[in-house]
Amino acid sequence: MTPMNYNAYAASAPREDLPKDRILIMLYEGSIKFIHLAIRGIDEKRPEFKGKYISKVLAILTELTAALDRDRGGEIATNLDALYMYMMKRLTEANIKNSTEPLVEVEEILTQLKEGFSEASRIRRQPATRRPENPRGHQSVCLAV
Repeated sequence: MTPMNYNAYAASAPREDLPKDRILIMLYEGSIKFIHLAIRGIDEKRPEFKGKYISKVLAILTELTAALDRDRGGEIATNLDALYMYMMKRLTEANIKNSTEPLVEVEEILTQLKEGFSEASRIRRQPATRRPENPRGHQSVCLAV
């Protein structure tokens, strides 16, 4: 492997020093960015551009689906699996029909997921003494990401 190829590989390799929740959020952010680029491809009538970026989002969703821990994740993992599958279906429709509407829908879903996991991560990282009290006395649910 030449030094140039190694540097490209090293730059794209997963960062093991990042927490899993941060990696998840980064994947959502990347997917949202790729959807914007796919929409641009449709708007500019550049099907190769559209297809390239829809494929990137599909690849990320496929990896997210494969990474779900169905044993520990229970109902949340089951629901995420169904949501990822739904988004993949809508992305395929957008690609076939050359339509931005399904892309906008998937972007909204991904944005909500990103915001939800970002908030869960923020709360999880707060010191236990600083966590807000639950006024109803219910236990908080912490997601294992």
